[in-house]
Amino acid sequence: MRTIKLTILVFMLVLMSACAAPRYAGKAISFEDIGSVPEIVIIEDEATKKGFLDTIKEWLIKNNYKYIVKSNDSSHELDKVTIEYVGYWKWDLAIYLSAAKIEAFHNGQRVGEVNYNAPNSLNMNKFGNGAERIEYMLEILFGKISELEATQAIKSK
Repeated sequence: MRTIKLTILVFMLVLMSACAAPRYAGKAISFEDIGSVPEIVIIEDEATKKGFLDTIKEWLIKNNYKYIVKSNDSSHELDKVTIEYVGYWKWDLAIYLSAAKIEAFHNGQRVGEVNYNAPNSLNMNKFGNGAERIEYMLEILFGKISELEATQAIKSK
């Protein structure tokens, strides 16, 4: 009887941790609606770790996008794609990126956004590389991969 209870408990824990795996959600920027790819303005979030901004800049350079960085008290330049971001880290045996959001605006309208969430659960996939998770967010935002493809990619690591 005790073995059956233990087996059920372990099964439930595995099931719950699988349901609480890190995942992405969002909507890619439609460059068809915007026209040619304009210069990108990144609004720096000073409360978020500097590595988040560094990862965004490196990804933009690697993908041949021109950008400038402005402070968070700057106004949006309506003719450019403006990116705002925020990232949150938590501690659970190690520091990990627990939640993040990147939004893109053009002509005063939100034209794309991506959310990342890694619940504090028994699922060990939450401990992945933070820069890699941010890069997947940008891949989704710029329409290179889908949310499902990004979520599957981090589950396999």
